[in-house]
Amino acid sequence: MEDEAMGEPPEMAEDRLMATELDQAGLIDPMDDLFGEAADGLGVPVPIMPSAPLPASLIFRINDMQHTGCCSMLAWSNAGYVAQISRIGGTITFRTIVRDQKSGSSTLSEESKYPVSPPEDAHFVHVQFSGLGTELAAADSLGGVHVYTMTGVLGRLQAAPTDTPVNDGGRTALDAIVGLHWLLTWPAEFRAPYITPATKVDEKWLTQLRVLDQHAPRVHHALDNRSALLYVTSSCKLVLLYQNEQGIWHSTSVQLENWQSSKELLTHAAIGEEGDHLVLTTHDHDKRFRVYRITIHWNHTQQSHSNGTFTMVLPTFEMGHLTILDHVGPQQAQLTKLSLLRVISAVQHFAEQGRPTATTVLAVFTHAPTPVTTIQQQQDPFSVVAVWTIESITPTLHECFAKLKPNGQTPAQSSVTVLRRQQDILTNKVVLDVRATYHNTMVAFPNSTGAVEWYDRSTWTPIVSFGETLVASSLPQSGLEYVLGDHTAHAALNMDGGAMAVTKPDGTVGIKYVAPHYTWQPVEDGINDPKGMTEAAIICLARQYAILSSSNAATDETLAVLPVDMNHDLRALFVRQALRTLCRGLDVSMVDHPRQQQTVIREQTHLRALSAQLALGTKPGSTERDFAGQFAYVYLNMRSISITLAQTFSTRDTNLLNRSPDLVPSLIPIVKWVTDLIIFIVDSLAQVKRNMQPGISPKQAFERLIAETGNPALHILLCSFPRVLLRMQTNAIAIYLKWIQMAKSRADTLEHKQQMEEFCEMVKGMPFAYNHFMELLTDFDAAVRNAYTEAGASAERRVDVELAMMTEGMVPGELEPAVRALVEGLLPWLEEQADMGRVYFWDTEGLGISGDCAPVGTRSGEEEGAVRYDAIRKVRLTGEMKVRVCRRCGAEMEDLSQEVLRGAPEWVKHGQRHCFCQGFWWAVG
Repeated sequence: MEDEAMGEPPEMAEDRLMATELDQAGLIDPMDDLFGEAADGLGVPVPIMPSAPLPASLIFRINDMQHTGCCSMLAWSNAGYVAQISRIGGTITFRTIVRDQKSGSSTLSEESKYPVSPPEDAHFVHVQFSGLGTELAAADSLGGVHVYTMTGVLGRLQAAPTDTPVNDGGRTALDAIVGLHWLLTWPAEFRAPYITPATKVDEKWLTQLRVLDQHAPRVHHALDNRSALLYVTSSCKLVLLYQNEQGIWHSTSVQLENWQSSKELLTHAAIGEEGDHLVLTTHDHDKRFRVYRITIHWNHTQQSHSNGTFTMVLPTFEMGHLTILDHVGPQQAQLTKLSLLRVISAVQHFAEQGRPTATTVLAVFTHAPTPVTTIQQQQDPFSVVAVWTIESITPTLHECFAKLKPNGQTPAQSSVTVLRRQQDILTNKVVLDVRATYHNTMVAFPNSTGAVEWYDRSTWTPIVSFGETLVASSLPQSGLEYVLGDHTAHAALNMDGGAMAVTKPDGTVGIKYVAPHYTWQPVEDGINDPKGMTEAAIICLARQYAILSSSNAATDETLAVLPVDMNHDLRALFVRQALRTLCRGLDVSMVDHPRQQQTVIREQTHLRALSAQLALGTKPGSTERDFAGQFAYVYLNMRSISITLAQTFSTRDTNLLNRSPDLVPSLIPIVKWVTDLIIFIVDSLAQVKRNMQPGISPKQAFERLIAETGNPALHILLCSFPRVLLRMQTNAIAIYLKWIQMAKSRADTLEHKQQMEEFCEMVKGMPFAYNHFMELLTDFDAAVRNAYTEAGASAERRVDVELAMMTEGMVPGELEPAVRALVEGLLPWLEEQADMGRVYFWDTEGLGISGDCAPVGTRSGEEEGAVRYDAIRKVRLTGEMKVRVCRRCGAEMEDLSQEVLRGAPEWVKHGQRHCFCQGFWWAVG
């Protein structure tokens, strides 16, 4: 009888044949042929002596990772907070980083007072935030996926409305989630540019912004600002959860394979983007990869409703099987098991730094000895990262086949998809996660020691520091790294990898930050000069800050990396570089007024940099702000108020009867804030003029005032952006005064009428008229323009001047003639029109911008019993109000209920999203 092993090989599909036989890296290793086995320690870490056993929590964690692809108990939102599934009860709790206003250090907050409870008869096993970080998907033990949405405050989420129950009562272990992927949100996640590495040229650090083509074919929800996610179950089902135009979540699904045995059930699944479709890779109990091409057809439809028509989507899947790969495993180290699976998209062409990349399947195989591990298997824990690129090739036939055709042409072959094996990456650490960062140009491997190993995406080589002082391209290249610590079972990176949330042995959450390889402090030993490396590290962090800012991500973690005792020059360097990187232009003094206003209102990127200036602009060990902090505080408030006034007064509906009845009285506090600011500026300028000694120029007098008190009054006028905002606000107040006269007789309540009458009385008692100050602004704007023209200042020089004025309070030589004209001509003219006694005695303490005044609304800067103000509405806060606090600047605002917000003016609703400093709110009671 003929031996069955000698018979004909079984038939195999062409794509499966190509995936296994054409892949040379997948063949038997020659070293295995020579020595007969791969477990000799060839290329695998071998301990000299047995190491300390892993903690039980890490062993259980590795077992979970090897059992299923979705078991993350810790996640970091790009909005700036951490979600954790508690070990007892499976409740999801939230924490955030809060900056202490006095010390400048950042600490982890207490748990939010709004946890998310698990569904009945189940518990949460996996959490994963959307790309924007405002939505959370939580998978339970029964295979249900629950979506929660942030409600204006970090750490307070509510269940999203859905058309069908998540758990229908018929779910089993076969419905366990093994892979979950959020689709990108259009257009918010398509606007982030690529910022090139910073290079020092002639004492300047230069970068470029490369903007991607937002309309290039990519996968996203078909409706603007709507979310969708995909997940895969163990039973080979692919499910799409998606929102329609009204925000309600729906679902549709498709069966990937008809499984016949338990070996065909899935353990892991990963999804990645490739052009206008998705790539899905699955792994089953039989150690088999299957790769699919997924196209989503959204199928728009118009629906009629009582309120009008709206767009609905009814998506369907188009599936394609690309390839199969059997016997998946590392090239060596057979003791490992698959613990992580990822599909990493190719680097976009605008961000390519080296050779082009291809979509990559990345699998992490981990070996972790347990107390019952045999002596033969006793090795230190380690992980192997296996890499395959997804490639399309066209097989070629031997030339002899050409003889089969009379014309001698070789028959054309259709292309097939293969998984091309790359060299494995070995590490003697337990890899807990894989994160592709910054347009997929780098890949981070957080491990159980609380550290991260970084790899260049195009070459898969480690990124390490070589002490470069003229280039700043990434955190590891600039010498910023994590200090090794005790083993942790869970680790979650923030967006840029500068901060990491880890679980402590008691199950609580801790935060780690990258730190310089040596120190932030200069070492004066006569041999080493780390000044250049420190500067490069600061520039690197400024670039990282700009990257996060342009990606709509939280930036507080980057500020937490900076040393609290950083000197003034390095602080100014950080802010100046962030401004230079983010902003297209900061000077509008040479264009006409309409274009000035359009530019200033549309420009938003500079706000994040000035927010950092506000956070860093305090004197060491106190809440007293220096000039940089004072200027940023005033400007950011002015910007917030200007947006409110612009949105209110630009509406086509000028009839107050058709507007919200409380709109006019709601604006009184912010109009009064602007009025107080105007009088503060005039008072500050007049004091300098009065106290100016003979032989002292106006420039020298103002520089002395700024050095002693940090008073920003002059620079609110000198810098073009705040000068434009102040002119816009003064114009808006003129319109508002007409509105309030009309609205008094139509007041909705007696309280509103009284508020409006009191405001009108305040206006009557002003020391000068608004139009007089407007004339001063207009004339000073012309004086600044003439000064720049006479000095022959180029556009580049004017930007440098603006940066120096905004960050350091410099009074530039080019603008000295304008300052002299202000003190010697414009200000005396205004004084003749004004009652300077009223100016002197006008109460401006509520502004919070005097030289020795703590920030308004900050708890740490207040004395007991001090008046507290709502940071957005500028109304007084009382003890019985629920408040929320800005985790960055410490400002407070009333935490309005949903019922109150429904009837509030639109500008109040808009102000619930962010603090005036662009920070997120954290509810405290």
